[in-house]
Amino acid sequence: MRTGATKENDMPLSASIKRDFTLMAILLVPVAIAVNVVGGQLAKSLQLWVFLDSIGTFIVAMLAGPWIGLVTGALSVLILALADPTMAPWAILAGAMGFLVGMLARRGMFTSVPRAAVSALIVTVLSVAVSVLISYFLYGGFTTSGVSILTGAINDYSDLPLFAAVVASHVPAELIDKFLSVGIAYVVVRSLSNRALLRFPQGEVFLAARKKATRRPTATPA
Repeated sequence: MRTGATKENDMPLSASIKRDFTLMAILLVPVAIAVNVVGGQLAKSLQLWVFLDSIGTFIVAMLAGPWIGLVTGALSVLILALADPTMAPWAILAGAMGFLVGMLARRGMFTSVPRAAVSALIVTVLSVAVSVLISYFLYGGFTTSGVSILTGAINDYSDLPLFAAVVASHVPAELIDKFLSVGIAYVVVRSLSNRALLRFPQGEVFLAARKKATRRPTATPA
């Protein structure tokens, strides 16, 4: 017997992409982008050591899939880049994170707190690797985000070379940001009703987890 995961793997690429872009998913994209833009602008204006520009992307990716997650993430950053063109290269990372979260959600990695925590760690690893490379090789280690303040402090008050300082500043910033963003998205998605979940391509993943949880036998007192 074929499992749902096997059927998904056998699906042609064009069908997999089309699956994500349902009407409800497309309607959710502008809302998600607005959430990303507001969060990103807030973090930048306050020079926070977090970014807050991925929450909307993660919600869309969890509910609708990797491909629409990719589009939502990339578009969000490109819109932010209209005010700050130096942000444009980060669209690559935003799209990659949206795709990754969508794939993890498709495999049930956001159906419990422990799984969500593991997923957040995986997303953090990707984010640290890409953000360090972009920051160091394109911008010399310093960007317009608040993380650069931490990079400068580490570089000035330690014996670490600049590349190591960039890594040392991005690891805690990305860890906090991605766990916070994944956590908020997880709470939003898990709080949706069964009826609302059914409107999205990957809602059945969360519904199946709920049904499985309700079927677990409860311990009875002796």
